Amino acid sequence: MQLTEPDLRFLVETVATERRDYDHLVELVRDKEDFLEQMLDDPKLIERLLNDEEALVRISPYMLFSVLLREVKRQVERRGYVYEPESRGRRVVVFEGPGVVELLSNTSTREYLAGLLCSFVKTNTGVIYWKEKGTWHRRRFNDSDMDDMIALAQMVDPDLKPRYYQRVADIALFLSGIFPDQAVRVAARTRSTLTTHRTLQDYEHEGQRFYHLAAETTEQHSLRSVLQSLAERFVLARSALNQLSDGYLKEQKAHFFEGEVRTE
Repeated sequence: MQLTEPDLRFLVETVATERRDYDHLVELVRDKEDFLEQMLDDPKLIERLLNDEEALVRISPYMLFSVLLREVKRQVERRGYVYEPESRGRRVVVFEGPGVVELLSNTSTREYLAGLLCSFVKTNTGVIYWKEKGTWHRRRFNDSDMDDMIALAQMVDPDLKPRYYQRVADIALFLSGIFPDQAVRVAARTRSTLTTHRTLQDYEHEGQRFYHLAAETTEQHSLRSVLQSLAERFVLARSALNQLSDGYLKEQKAHFFEGEVRTE
């Protein structure tokens, strides 16, 4: 887990309401993932996060998204279905709840999704120069732009390609999961224009393809299984992020994700 010291303090203060020896409790639970898993599942955490605005400034993005993903799992488990965006911006009921619950019940996958969301809290840009056929070229790259990452994946050495394949797929999952309405609007426009933009189906196709590529080429065995799972169950992962976005982020998305978010 990637919990910070303030995260641990907030966790014990919120869950262990009958204790006051918080410093001692932090030492007791530190690095004990079994205990921390149980504490992170405590409903008092999500209740405090939803009702105490000051709580959000005390914890890390990782803890916030980890708690929200757990709450999404509980909510979907109770109702048995999820909502999917459709072409006119409305939500339609899809009975894929059990699949989403199973996906989020996997600790490795859930932690990966929390880390994925954290990676878009602040995005990075840079400039690279390269020489091709005797001519120097310059290009600025943004690590939240799919086209930039696809271009980099084609340029870097083979041992670096897996991380860029993975990033391309992460972008596809993030944009279609957290900002699906933009992609839906893009799909509506492309029916009446000659300009090509990515639709939800495009993100699905590219996300699956690049997660497969990342899984096939990575040397990290534990990561390989997560990437392969996301490639095979991309739509379920997208649905999980859709529920998180609609239920808990809403108009605050721009606050949580301040980087450049581009869907076209």
